[in-house]
Amino acid sequence: MDDTDPELLRGVAAGDERAFEHLYRRHAPALLAYAQGLLGGERGPAEEALQETFVAVWRGAGSFEGRSLVRTWLFGICRRQALKRVSGRPAALPLHDAMDVPASDPDPQVVALARADTAAVGAALDTLSPLHREVLDLAFAAELSHAEIAEVLDVPVGTVKSRLFNARAVLARALPVVVEEAGR
Repeated sequence: MDDTDPELLRGVAAGDERAFEHLYRRHAPALLAYAQGLLGGERGPAEEALQETFVAVWRGAGSFEGRSLVRTWLFGICRRQALKRVSGRPAALPLHDAMDVPASDPDPQVVALARADTAAVGAALDTLSPLHREVLDLAFAAELSHAEIAEVLDVPVGTVKSRLFNARAVLARALPVVVEEAGR
């Protein structure tokens, strides 16, 4: 059996439990981390969202039309399942680990973030809105492209780029203050 995501999903649609298990092992860790971030770090509800995501995948694999990557489709399902568990807007996302992801073209803001201590970065991340946290989480922790993020969030690519730009600007403004306060 071919183990590409589309082939695995076709297997799931045909009732192949082995393909389902392989798809689960491949994507569950990233989906769980994403759901946990959307749910304010709460593992129990995140695990429930992950479980419901894969129940939906098992039931709906045949409906996948191939207009997106399977991975993007999975993140979209996971997002809907996680957001069912919160009222209103997405909760704050824990992005502390995302700071370890190297940027392909480091700019002064990224360099400053990389050099700051974890506590200072965490405090700076706490200043972000949930929308900015979510887009950063998808971009850096989940490593989705701008187009994939736009699809998951159901917004235009320009909105994704704007949110990423604004999130970086907020971090750049917040970090020097946080670093100064952390040194006291």
